[in-house]
Amino acid sequence: MRHWSRIVLCIAGCAGAAASQIITFNGPMPWATQRNDSITVRAQVDTSQIKEREFAVSVDLVNDRGSSETLLNKSFPIKDYTVEFPIGALKQHLVGGHSFIKIDWTITGTTNKGSIAPIGIVALDKIPSSENLSILHAADGADATAIAAALKENDFKTTGSASFAFAWNKSAFYIVLQKTQTPAPGTVRFAFDGKSGKNAFLSFADRVVTFDAEKDSLYGLHFSQQISADTLKYLEKPWPNELSKTAVNDKIVISVPWYDIGIVPFDGRGFGIGIVTFDGKGEQLSALPKSADFYNPGTWSDVTLAK
Repeated sequence: MRHWSRIVLCIAGCAGAAASQIITFNGPMPWATQRNDSITVRAQVDTSQIKEREFAVSVDLVNDRGSSETLLNKSFPIKDYTVEFPIGALKQHLVGGHSFIKIDWTITGTTNKGSIAPIGIVALDKIPSSENLSILHAADGADATAIAAALKENDFKTTGSASFAFAWNKSAFYIVLQKTQTPAPGTVRFAFDGKSGKNAFLSFADRVVTFDAEKDSLYGLHFSQQISADTLKYLEKPWPNELSKTAVNDKIVISVPWYDIGIVPFDGRGFGIGIVTFDGKGEQLSALPKSADFYNPGTWSDVTLAK
């Protein structure tokens, strides 16, 4: 994936009267994540119906408020049955979450037009790498007390009011939280991405472990997505799970079975994890790393399961 040099778009335009397909653009489908910022469109054209026409395209960056910025406008003559349109570099190295790329296209002088969105970008060779967290390998069969005892003070990380550490064995991934004396309204969320956090959009199948310290409650979420009026929305959905939590002195040990998050554990296994705190109104307060966006796994931390 790191060596992709281009993206190709999947769009289809049809002649209205004849209802026959006269131009086809191939892959990827919406929700695709591009691995660099250069776009090339490949097309197959029925030149018996389209002669001496131009293919015009505009590429927009749409943000989380529904407003957009045009990044590129280009036009190309259509001459051959198989054509490549090199749109160019967008100079956008990380686009995802609530922001996305939208491509509008038209064949000049015809009614053939359309758009495709959302498309994300994670240019792996251009974005700064985040801290890779090494996860303690606990003894198989260890209970919550043993898990908490195995972690040392320097294993704990902090974001906002949340202090936490991780451990793992063949049964589960463990999240260990320090109890707060005066819990504030809000939650701390741990989101898992088995694709090592290099996905531009929070996928429907990604799982989120949510802990509310004020209510002392633990629950799981996942998301569906939809575009409405050029705004990308994430809709919370319940996630049936077998999460459990155990109080051990001044710590809370959360057990996350591997089958719940769809990850197969082994020594050296890496994956992405989003660590974010939210206030009582659902607004993001803090994250690890600081620049992380909960809805964009491309900004998350990477973790490695230690031997």
